[in-house]
Amino acid sequence: SVKGSAQVSRDDIDAIVVGAGPAGAIASRELARLGRRVVLLEAKRLPRPKTCAGGISPWARTGLERLGLWDRVAAEAYEVRGIRLGAPSGSETLWQGAASAVVLERGRFDHILARSAVEAGAEIREGCKAEGLLVEDGRTAGVLLAGGDVLEARWVIAATGANGRLDTDPRPRRVLLTCMARFEWIEFTPHVLEMYFDADLAPHYGWLYPESDTLANVGICFEADRSPRRSVRDVFARFLDRHFASRCGSARAIGPWRGFPISVTGRIRHHAQPGTLLAGEACRLANPATGEGISYAIHSGALAARMVDEALSLRSDPATVASSYERRLRLRSGPSLLAGDMFLRLGMPLLECAVRSGGIPWLRRRLGQR
Repeated sequence: SVKGSAQVSRDDIDAIVVGAGPAGAIASRELARLGRRVVLLEAKRLPRPKTCAGGISPWARTGLERLGLWDRVAAEAYEVRGIRLGAPSGSETLWQGAASAVVLERGRFDHILARSAVEAGAEIREGCKAEGLLVEDGRTAGVLLAGGDVLEARWVIAATGANGRLDTDPRPRRVLLTCMARFEWIEFTPHVLEMYFDADLAPHYGWLYPESDTLANVGICFEADRSPRRSVRDVFARFLDRHFASRCGSARAIGPWRGFPISVTGRIRHHAQPGTLLAGEACRLANPATGEGISYAIHSGALAARMVDEALSLRSDPATVASSYERRLRLRSGPSLLAGDMFLRLGMPLLECAVRSGGIPWLRRRLGQR
C-alpha cells in the first residue's frame, strides 16, 4: 500500500485528483512538484490489479522520459525488440531491431507512478471512492465521497477512466470491447510482441504481449458498435483457437479471462463542470485504432496539472482554463487520434501491402525496427 504524508485540511487543498491511474498519478505528481497541495483519491488499495495489455509505446516512453520517470519504469519492464504483424489475409511479417517499447503489468506501472506522486509531496487516500462533484454557485468546489463525506478543494482533476461519471459530454461513447488472458509457458519469441489484424477483428486486432521470457498476455479488441450481437468471449475463444491452439500445449492460464472497456475518440472535446478538468480516458483520450491510452494519459495528466497551477496563480476564470486546456490537448494529441480514425477507414489495404512487402521503410524506422 502506498502511504501518504500528513493529512491536509480541507480548506488548504488546491486540487483533488480522482483516480490513481497514469493520468491521475502524473497530475498529482506534477502539481505537488509545483508546490501545490493535492490529494489523490483511489477507490481501491494499491497495488491493485488492472486489466490492461500493459504495452508502453515509444510515445509513452517519450512522455515518461520528459518527466524523469522512464528509468524507474524501465527497471521493472520487459523490453520489446520486435513486432510480428498479421494481416486479414493471413500474411505475416516480423520486424526486429532496437528496443522501442516495453511491457509492464498495469498494476505495477500504476503503483510506480503513485509512489512518485507521494514522494513529490502529494497525499494519497486509498479505498476512497468519489461519488460525484460538490458544486457551489455553478462551479466545482470539491468531491462527494462514498458514505456522505465531502472533500473541498479549489480544483478537481477527474482521471476516472472509461467508466468515469464526472464528465458532461453529450456525445455517445465510442467503446472498444476487449477480452484478455495471461498465460505462463505459452510458446512465443522472447521480446517480440504479436499483433493480428485477422478477418474476425479487422480493422482492430488481437495480440500477444510478453511480460517476461515465460509469461505473456493475449487479448483482442474491437469496436462495440461494429458487431453488437457478438459475444466478446466467443470472439476471443475463436481468436485463441486460430492463432494459439498449437502453442498452448504446456501453457498454464494465470487467472480468469477478463474484459475491460476502452473509451476512444477521433476528435477531442472537453465537457466538464467548471472547475473540473478531465484527463486520460475520462476525456476519451485513447486511440480509436489501437486502443493505446497511456501516452495520452501521461500528456493530459501533466498538462492538466500545469493548467490548474496557472489558474491558481492567476485566479483565472474556469471556463477560460477549460477552453485553453482543450485547445492544447487538440494541438498535441488531436493529429494522432484523427490518424487512428483514418486508419480504421483506409488502413487495411496499406497494412496488407506493408505485411506482404515486409514493411514500409519509414514506418519501420519510426518504430525502431530493421
